[in-house]
Amino acid sequence: MGDAASGLSELLRGGKYLAMLQSHLSSLRSAYGHGNRRLHLDDLLCTYLLCFFNPTLRSLRTISDWSHLAHQQGHLQMRRLCRSTLSDANALMDARLLVPILRHLRSQLPQLRRQDPDLQRLLEKVLIVDGSFFDAAADIAFALQSRTRGPKRSHQVRLDVHLEASTLLPCRLIVQGKGKSESKSLLENIEPAAIYVMDRAYTNFELLSLILARGSDFLLRVKESIRFDSREEQVLDETDRLAGVLSDQTGELPGSPHSWKHLPRQMLREVVIADEHHPEKPIRLLTSLLDVPAGLIAQLYRYRWQIELFFRWLKVHANFRHLISHSKNGMSLGFHAALIAVLLMYLKTKRPLSKYAFNLLSFVASGYATMEQILPILEAREQECERDRQRQKRRSKTKTR
Repeated sequence: MGDAASGLSELLRGGKYLAMLQSHLSSLRSAYGHGNRRLHLDDLLCTYLLCFFNPTLRSLRTISDWSHLAHQQGHLQMRRLCRSTLSDANALMDARLLVPILRHLRSQLPQLRRQDPDLQRLLEKVLIVDGSFFDAAADIAFALQSRTRGPKRSHQVRLDVHLEASTLLPCRLIVQGKGKSESKSLLENIEPAAIYVMDRAYTNFELLSLILARGSDFLLRVKESIRFDSREEQVLDETDRLAGVLSDQTGELPGSPHSWKHLPRQMLREVVIADEHHPEKPIRLLTSLLDVPAGLIAQLYRYRWQIELFFRWLKVHANFRHLISHSKNGMSLGFHAALIAVLLMYLKTKRPLSKYAFNLLSFVASGYATMEQILPILEAREQECERDRQRQKRRSKTKTR
């Protein structure tokens, strides 16, 4: 393993956590160990992990300059990194090779427990898909997808995520630039034997047809303009009503010759569920799952909210708002490394992720503190927050009396 990996061991102050990655890091080095290339994927990953916990490192040039500092070389045991070497590595190395590391770390976390075995079996096949925008440098040529945000214009790239509902971890991260919608992006990345849960942005007849052709199913919130010809009304039981189901019908999409070209007439299902936040606006769901109880359909769709929480977590709690690479592949590497860093942070601290914990761990990355010094501060802070919550509860009870 490279010098950078040794530095990461020092950073996390717990080699046993880095030891979980030893076999993966070795395979990454052998995969790219060719020619005179000095920076391999395992070195690049460790560099990204080190930089993730240092909020001052926000560009490849800054990382390069930072690696030339004698203090950092001594503290992190890193050799000098040239900006051109970092740039070449970002452009050439395959981020998909980092997915096994994500799965390995996820296996170390407590398993998600669910009461309903039928729901659990379905969730094993569910992929929740969506996209979100991240700020990028204006000179990223492929990503000049300007969006107006208030009085300013910002240059952003979209990250499309395929989130496994059973583990709440992404199985695919796709960085998209200008001119390709979420539905077109998914057209190129459909997997067989999956259940795709999507919002209204994926209302695309060609996409739905291809999902079915690949042997997968879909659960889609449809736009109000989409009509549905009901053939049979299903009887709702008490379980369905408790899940918020308002109606359950099988039928067909009337469509037009253009839509039939992509999605020929076939039996589908429309399930209408209540919106907890807007009761006056029920949610219309279109699905190819004909044999799944309506109550489970409602529960499956509500799992779509997990991907919104994932993006919020990535931007807020993981502090991942700014992209340091100017290449599409480098951005994908950065997103994967951010997820690995946060999983390592959770495994070491055994505490919920927060911006406060991230800021404290930044002191470790900069060499100003050790993990042994940080953990008692985190514990004291949690106890203080818990006392504040209890005081707030007592005040609320007093006011209601």
